[in-house]
Amino acid sequence: MAVENSNIFLGSGATMTFVPELDFFFKAETTSTTAIQIETTNAVQFQLVPNLYVGCTLDWYDNGVYASSHTITANDHDTFTITPATGAAVVTADDEFVLRAYGSPCPAPSSTNGVTVDGLKGRTRLHADNWLGLIETASFPNIEVEMKQLNLSLGGTRNFTHQYKGIETASGGNLALVCNQVTWLYYALGKCTELTVANAVTSEHPTSYHVGTHGGMYFHNTSATSHIDEGPFIYRANSVSGGTHLVPPLLFTVDDVVGDLDAIPTNNGHIAATGGFITYKFEETNGAHLPSFALEYSLTKDVANNFQADQDADAEDINFVRVARGNRVNTLTMTANENEEVKMTLDLNTRAVTPIPQTLASPSTGYESRGGQTVNNDLFNFTNEPTHLEPFFFSDGTISVYGQQFLKITNFTLTINNNLMDKRFIGAGNKSIKEGIPAQRTYEIALTALVTDDKLFTELLNQDENNDTTQSIDLVFTKDSGESFTLAFDDYFTSANTWTVPEDKSAITVEATLMPRTLTNCTTTTHWVLQG
Repeated sequence: MAVENSNIFLGSGATMTFVPELDFFFKAETTSTTAIQIETTNAVQFQLVPNLYVGCTLDWYDNGVYASSHTITANDHDTFTITPATGAAVVTADDEFVLRAYGSPCPAPSSTNGVTVDGLKGRTRLHADNWLGLIETASFPNIEVEMKQLNLSLGGTRNFTHQYKGIETASGGNLALVCNQVTWLYYALGKCTELTVANAVTSEHPTSYHVGTHGGMYFHNTSATSHIDEGPFIYRANSVSGGTHLVPPLLFTVDDVVGDLDAIPTNNGHIAATGGFITYKFEETNGAHLPSFALEYSLTKDVANNFQADQDADAEDINFVRVARGNRVNTLTMTANENEEVKMTLDLNTRAVTPIPQTLASPSTGYESRGGQTVNNDLFNFTNEPTHLEPFFFSDGTISVYGQQFLKITNFTLTINNNLMDKRFIGAGNKSIKEGIPAQRTYEIALTALVTDDKLFTELLNQDENNDTTQSIDLVFTKDSGESFTLAFDDYFTSANTWTVPEDKSAITVEATLMPRTLTNCTTTTHWVLQG
């Protein structure tokens, strides 16, 4: 038994990081119709976690033309087993594959780029060196296992004759954040229709679909015709492993011309304090698909050992890692209360929770959590720039309803609900895999205000929906740094309001609920790099 078994995991070694789920492009190495191997020339540095991608979808492009989609039933460190088989043998020189984003945590280059060092290959990593932001509290999704107990019509005992485990369901994921940026709205709404980079470096381009010019750079396709609503929007030249590999590799269906991608100005690997902001415009998606992301939760006792898995033969006692994949935002709640920061809570629908094996098959020697980053300040999107870390405050905002700021608003809550429904399908390959399918989307706005006139009461009795675009519900918040976000809603009713009768003769207040049907604008200018 290892000595570490006598030590206890502490919160000082607990880390939850963000893993983007992005369409991942690669060329094939094999001619098999059911076992698709990632090419060993340009993508060998991407070592996969075994069976992490079960239930995900792999698209086959035959000589650049979409041919068919397949379900992954298993994977090892570099090969996907799929069903059904491709309709023809894969031609390695011509055919391409895209691992679809949903439920597919983006892999990262291994720690030594797949090169043998001291007799060992590099450790497997996910693209998990992403900071979550100003988290107040977080709940990692847990697994609930359905228990089946049967008597089998057999006597002889009053105990159950047989029992087994049924469906596994991941649930309970929740993130409560203080808003220093609001790109989380993308995951609630579904689309990023515009992305503008200030002062893009037009002289810097990737050198190929899988290599950037130098590590630590970010690239964005400035060609308007190449923008896709669900990303990848921005590619990272990952320098954690000492290389310049693009993560993910350029998506050949839209980003096949490397000269169309320009660099985003950075300062020591982070967005510059001024003049380098990115502006995103988010919109509603009305299809069955919402963007997703993964969460890596690692417990480690040996922070100095690069958050690496234990290689002893006994149970894992150094670094216990779980990955919640396919997280879609079921409900997003934004609050702006008097004298407080703007806050946001995300309730998640999780496709599956998968533990990382203690030891991984050759050529890897194990798993390394946090994308290999041992220092918090080195996490992606983390910055020591005070203006970037500073949250939006209630006092930074203006709120307009019915075309005027007619109330002195003290509290404001916006709730976006996607009403995700759990569905399971034949062929997923695992009883723990489910999908969150969006249903009715609803918006609700609740506010508390000091009364200055009777407008809200008269609107409660109004039978006509307000669809005057000059009277939108507008939320605008800004920082001195130049960062901002704007939300606008139309087609709304006042559905409820309550008027106080204060016994202490203080100000009259009203608590009101507004029900808009349509989001007409969601724009944010920020330092935050949203890959998709």
